[in-house]
Amino acid sequence: MMCNISVNHTMQLALTAMSIPVFLLGLIFNVLTLWAFCWKIRKWTETIIYVTNLAVSDSALLLSLPFKMYSYKPPRKLDPGLCAFGELLYFVNMYVSIYITVCISMDRYVAVKHPLKAKRLRSPTKAAIACGAVWTFVCLIGIILQIKFTVENEKTEFCFLKKNEKPTSIWIIIAIELIGFIIPSCILSFCSFQIIMTLCKKSRESQGNLTFSRSIRIVASNLIIYFICFMPFHIGLLIQFLVETLWNNCEMLKNVRNFISVSTCVANMNCCLDAIIYYFASSEVRASLNQSNRMSSKKNSLYIIAGENTQYTQQSDDL
Repeated sequence: MMCNISVNHTMQLALTAMSIPVFLLGLIFNVLTLWAFCWKIRKWTETIIYVTNLAVSDSALLLSLPFKMYSYKPPRKLDPGLCAFGELLYFVNMYVSIYITVCISMDRYVAVKHPLKAKRLRSPTKAAIACGAVWTFVCLIGIILQIKFTVENEKTEFCFLKKNEKPTSIWIIIAIELIGFIIPSCILSFCSFQIIMTLCKKSRESQGNLTFSRSIRIVASNLIIYFICFMPFHIGLLIQFLVETLWNNCEMLKNVRNFISVSTCVANMNCCLDAIIYYFASSEVRASLNQSNRMSSKKNSLYIIAGENTQYTQQSDDL
């Protein structure tokens, strides 16, 4: 099957229109988040370490968007080395963001579900080690996949959008789908549901305490946003592989590629949403730190919102 796949003018405009607001707003909110956590909060807790890494990852991903927007318009072609760098910057930071989100969820799970063990299982040092492991693991996988993609598409125009009909190697698809989405999604879902059920029980015991109700909404919202942002892209990759492998339908393949292009823009929105959620959480944390006398009920609310979710009575001084 010989199929000339390219992005038409209407799609170019749509992708650019979706990318520009995400790029501008995402950078603004991530810079504010980094400023709030790095310069306004002096004590580095587990959550602050995770969220700082998340903001760095999201900011790096946003910096790759100009490369993507430039590549939307043929005959503009990025230098092969610049193209490879832009792709690596984009995809590495997408999956670092996913795994840091999973780490935050696991940290919340331990604090809420196993509060008596939280002191032993959680610490800023362990959080830093976890973040370092995530960066190392994802960078290694990203470099390997980037080299493989480059070799497979050596003689074709290939930058952010695959433009030939050659099927992607099945092991690459398995790695992206399984390691990049299915495993982290299962962990995130399990931790989030466990947290929600535990907080619902505490809310009933406290006769509808607003702190727990608000925390439940935040955890549920984070889970929903995660799937809205990342599921379409990974479904699109799987459908693309099936079309390339099983069906010789050029028009279908073009439609799938367009869907993937749009779904990456949807995934990019996660950078803005992450920053907005954690910036406003950090604002409340700063407010609590400026109070000379910390009231226990106020602290509990701030810790849950920021993702600390420490023991509600015994560990309220962690942040």
